Amino acid sequence: MRRPTLQTIADKLGLSKMTVSRALRGEPHVKAEVREQVKQAAQALGYQPDPEIGKLMAHMRRQRGSESPQTLAFVWAERTAAEIKQSAWSMELIRGAHERARHLGFMVSEFYLAEKGMTARRLSGILEARGIAGFILSPLITRSRGHVSMRWEKFSSVVIGLGYARPAQHRVHHHHFLGMMTAMRRLKKLGYRRIGLFASTTLDQRMFGAWSASFRTHHPLAVSQVEELLCLKRQPTRADLLGWIKTARPDVVIDGGQLAFDWLKGMSLPQDLGYVTMSWQPDKPERAGIDQQTDVLGAAAVDLLVEQLHHNERGPPQHPKIVMTEGLWREGTTVRTVR
Repeated sequence: MRRPTLQTIADKLGLSKMTVSRALRGEPHVKAEVREQVKQAAQALGYQPDPEIGKLMAHMRRQRGSESPQTLAFVWAERTAAEIKQSAWSMELIRGAHERARHLGFMVSEFYLAEKGMTARRLSGILEARGIAGFILSPLITRSRGHVSMRWEKFSSVVIGLGYARPAQHRVHHHHFLGMMTAMRRLKKLGYRRIGLFASTTLDQRMFGAWSASFRTHHPLAVSQVEELLCLKRQPTRADLLGWIKTARPDVVIDGGQLAFDWLKGMSLPQDLGYVTMSWQPDKPERAGIDQQTDVLGAAAVDLLVEQLHHNERGPPQHPKIVMTEGLWREGTTVRTVR
């Protein structure tokens, strides 16, 4: 039996082959009832996209370059354009997305839910009107488990991070458990024993306790001694940090972000105290820590989104995928060999 093609569906429904192709891609200018009719016919006939054609189309998009690339949306959930420019992490994330999209023959346009007058529903209408079939949603910053009311059923989508409670979506995030394990192993190799972790509970909860769990699992001291070396605060302050250092006496501090470094001014690093950040930044190379390779995270989000577009997949997936990216240890002058 011959494999059904786009032409098979077109002949059955009395439509053009181009209309069928556009309907299966979920293009918004094809009427919703036509898209649904084509979808049902494709399922009934057992139609499956030809992977070789998909590869050819991807190659053609790359060859076309900037002539007429398909647009992907990158939606910033909680930050304005001005705030994004102040965040090295965010700038690396979007740089990786832009570069990967160009390589695959697409382009990325940025949108901001935090801008005045913008809502998720309104933005959904804007994307649909512009013919943008897929979007990437940035991590939640202030809400540890939240929801954004996009019209998910209309689009292919990927969310970054684990901070979204619903709907269940394909998502990408940094492998935080492995990142902490890498930092702990490196510090143990340098001879540190009283390793402390100072971080926000909101951050740790957003990643389902990956940092604290890995910290406890890979700590060189006995379980009974580890808890005092773990300082998690909802809104950490300098007083929290200095008070904890005085009582717990860590010989190195792992900082969940970058705040602790500024609060340690007056101490001699690494002679008095070692310092490591779980969010290493290229503009602060002297601070040892884990480079989350945020540009790789942005690129992975594009890969996962383009995969859905190639397969004409729209709406919340039946079997959501989680793709994790790996960080790298970066040497710095804030730690030393203590043996």
